[in-house]
Amino acid sequence: MELQTGLTDGTIVTFAGGSLAETATVLLVAEREGQVLVVTDRTPFHPQSLTWPDQPGDRGSLTLANGGLVTVRDSREAVLNVATGLLLAGDAALGQKRGDPDLRAVVLHWLDAGPVPTVGDVVGLTVDQTYRDALSLQHTGVHLAALALNQCAAPFWTKEGQDPDTMGFPNLDQAAVTRSEIGGTASLDVYRLGKSLRKKGFDRDAFVADLSDRAATINATLATMLASPAPVSLTPTEGQLGDRRLWSSQLNGKPVSMPCGGTHVADLSQIARITVTLDPVEDGFAMRTTTH
Repeated sequence: MELQTGLTDGTIVTFAGGSLAETATVLLVAEREGQVLVVTDRTPFHPQSLTWPDQPGDRGSLTLANGGLVTVRDSREAVLNVATGLLLAGDAALGQKRGDPDLRAVVLHWLDAGPVPTVGDVVGLTVDQTYRDALSLQHTGVHLAALALNQCAAPFWTKEGQDPDTMGFPNLDQAAVTRSEIGGTASLDVYRLGKSLRKKGFDRDAFVADLSDRAATINATLATMLASPAPVSLTPTEGQLGDRRLWSSQLNGKPVSMPCGGTHVADLSQIARITVTLDPVEDGFAMRTTTH
């Protein structure tokens, strides 16, 4: 989708600080293919990312200036060229050079049919907390599972010098993940163990020879990680959607962090347990993570 607008900047987002409600000014209202989209100057909504769409966008409601309520059924990232005012979404946005200094990230709120705001209106934006909390729980579980996977896979690297994760283990998760889907009750990550990874010294055949044993090792590590709960943070807590964000916590008393643009629980004490299962796929494996 391409839309000529008068927008001049990206969207300020506050989801990283846990915000669920904001008052905002409407900057754009448009209809495309029977769907209404709204852009505001700021929002608590976490949108589905263009480049790594693992976590679905928040949904919730928009309170109109007259007090009426409209459902926000989805939220997605779009790209604005501030030099031209051209707003791009979907495939059109993916074709842009991400390093272009004129590009800004924008949150599109997709509304159900019904009354809509007008440009300049001050509106309320409220996130569906139940839906957000479910995704946040699973997303945090995925991060811990990725770190536990790296620890489990460490003995299967035959060459030194691999890029380590924040715990000092070779980062198999970062090197091999090709797809990630975060759901409300579980998540799925798919890993490709191709020729390039094997050239770097990863013993694929030995690792996949007994995936049930690998899963048991990962699950034991996860139980240890959760034995000492610690706060979880995502920083900066407020800023442009396109800003780089860092997820941080402590595991077994040691600080851990990784880049992330999703949402998370506020403390590991909110997690009772995390379990993974590993299944073979073509040239790799899939890890299903369930967080309770």
